[in-house]
Amino acid sequence: MFTPKIKDISLFKEIAKNVVNPLEVIREGISNSHDAEAKQISITVYRNSEGKFILEMQDDGRGMDFNAIHRFFNLGDSLKNSIGIGKKGLGTKTYFKSDKLTLQTQNKDDEAFKAVMEKPWDTLLSDKIPQYVVENVPPKPGRRGSTVTIEGYFMDNPEKYFNFDTIKDYILWFTAAGSFKTYFANYPELHKYIQNMQVAPRVFLEDKILKLKEEIAGTHQFSPPQEKPNEDPEEEQYKRSVNYCRHFGPYHRATNINGEYVSLQLYGTVSGLNCRKSLCKLKRGESIKSRFGLYLAKDFIPIIKRMNLINEYNSHHYHLLLNSQAFELTADRNNISNEDDPKVKWVLDEAKKIIDYHIKPLAEEGYFKFRKNEEIEYVLKNKQQNIKRRIEYFEGLENLMLNELSIIKRPDCESQAAILFTALLSNDRTKPLIKYIEKIGHYSHQSPTDMICIDKEGNKILVEIEYRLSSLFRHDHPYNTFDYVICWSVDLEINEKKRLQDGTILNLIQESGEWILKYGAQKVIPIIELKSVIHQLDSTKIYGVEVK
Repeated sequence: MFTPKIKDISLFKEIAKNVVNPLEVIREGISNSHDAEAKQISITVYRNSEGKFILEMQDDGRGMDFNAIHRFFNLGDSLKNSIGIGKKGLGTKTYFKSDKLTLQTQNKDDEAFKAVMEKPWDTLLSDKIPQYVVENVPPKPGRRGSTVTIEGYFMDNPEKYFNFDTIKDYILWFTAAGSFKTYFANYPELHKYIQNMQVAPRVFLEDKILKLKEEIAGTHQFSPPQEKPNEDPEEEQYKRSVNYCRHFGPYHRATNINGEYVSLQLYGTVSGLNCRKSLCKLKRGESIKSRFGLYLAKDFIPIIKRMNLINEYNSHHYHLLLNSQAFELTADRNNISNEDDPKVKWVLDEAKKIIDYHIKPLAEEGYFKFRKNEEIEYVLKNKQQNIKRRIEYFEGLENLMLNELSIIKRPDCESQAAILFTALLSNDRTKPLIKYIEKIGHYSHQSPTDMICIDKEGNKILVEIEYRLSSLFRHDHPYNTFDYVICWSVDLEINEKKRLQDGTILNLIQESGEWILKYGAQKVIPIIELKSVIHQLDSTKIYGVEVK
């Protein structure tokens, strides 16, 4: 029986407790397998006979000896290279938020061990350090490697996170099995700082709950280059650019700062929506816009998105990964902790130069120009379709058949009613039929009152234009802002009433064949119904067919 050694006891409980994303346990498992030079990694999720949720991670790496098992459980005790992201020995402690943790391992010397930690989370909640038992077990031929089994991981609805699609997406984006290091394998100096630059493990994922399994490529996925894309028949606007993809890089820059080697590696794409959609399985509440952009990476594993290096509205069209071993990570490995370091400042400044002077100009000349041309074509096509629809609609409108007016069709909206009113008032033969109003002074659809007119005595009057009078009743117009109403038709019954917000009663009446609005006892507002004016015209002399 052993108690884990602790170099920083205050971190122990917090690491297990403050996991940002439960899938980080998979990130840690894959990193450990990768460091053990595993060529195959298997990840399985299922529920056991007791209904407990089980996460099992198995590899064919070099396995562990007795001391390595202790390092697995200890805090702040790791043999990983100080340049790598696992140097503090913190990662495996994320496993402790579980009911049981089992490690089975067999090394190259055919030493085999089984280590079990019972109730690690309950023990931590009791402010105690959980203990683990290690025992020698018989080795099995050809079974070198390690298996970690996490039983009863404490979270509500674990299948929400630990399901086939979500695990696959996370593996390919945020773990060592989604690394983009192979793009830089031809740079010999990087092999000093990154292990297994040319190795991409095979990852086998099985979800026994959903009965799904698949072999996953062990590298970060970019959409294939396609600068002459085929058309998407289901896309209306960006028919071809939606399938466009251009790759940038690999860009490698290196320098020496205060006697220390510093380098950066940048690779990525700019691509259309279909390309980006094919590369991810979005979580609930996540969007393509929030997923894509530029990520900072260490050990060629994306860590956190950082958009200020692109700094433009279309940044989500990019899929760029910037790696540097100069980045130091926070304890939870979800952020950069040393941005004020001169080495990191050099990395970010140099990356921005590459983006501004190499990547962006190519993207603008290729992809974004492609999109702009499609946008112009789409707008023109829509205008043509709208014109065609408008002509068809125009043909279906009722004819006025007034030979002496320049208006052909009856109004179908407020502005058309205003045009007809103008035509009637401008014609010497029809002008006498417009009572009260002599001339039009000014028209504005943005003003509280549509028209300023001149009455028969030369006084300025305010005129409200409506297509149908009922529109005036539906909306709370300030009735003290107009003196007359002009509409195409009065579509309300006599004595129609409306109580206004100030308590005043608005009443529609008809006197001597004329429509009138009574605004309480304060104001009388005459209504000129253009449809009635048309009916008053002598049909035998002016047009030949009565307007309905």
